[in-house]
Amino acid sequence: MNTKKWASVLLLAGLTLGLSSCGGKENNEPKPTPNPIVTGTDGTYTISKVTVTPAEVTLDSIGKINLTEFNFGEAILGTGEFTQVTLKGNKITFTGKEGTREYEVQNGATIHTPKHGAMPFAPKVGSFSVKDGKLSGQLDLSMYIMYLNSYKTRYGKSPSEEITKILTALNKAETKSTIAFEGTVTK
Repeated sequence: MNTKKWASVLLLAGLTLGLSSCGGKENNEPKPTPNPIVTGTDGTYTISKVTVTPAEVTLDSIGKINLTEFNFGEAILGTGEFTQVTLKGNKITFTGKEGTREYEVQNGATIHTPKHGAMPFAPKVGSFSVKDGKLSGQLDLSMYIMYLNSYKTRYGKSPSEEITKILTALNKAETKSTIAFEGTVTK
């Protein structure tokens, strides 16, 4: 019986000593940066090539949709085909004939939509790389309903019936498209 008491006391003392030694250590490990910025990439890039894949899709009850025009148009990007891309800090700005659109850069080279309203996170929509003054990247578009839900926040008005119908059909069909782009730094 005495042996059990001593074993319990020693066990309790060992646990107390172990817990107290763990809690007192100072953590000197470097903390990761939430959105690291890749240095040496800031600048404006003149876009020389843009490709949308697939260029067209056929949707039930709507017919053929030119995704090239639709993706660059008011409903999705609102820029028109890209003519330049500007990288500055943790922002990437796409400029086209119809306007500009700014996105967040996270983890050095991933493109995320800016948060709208009560969105808990900024969804990833693409990535890019810069090597020897040449920019190449792509936007991966899906979840078209997200663009419908954020339309009013972006433009301050409700989308037209046509845009609503097309975005809803693209989402229902689980359509995915890619916009690949390339450019060179402008000095």
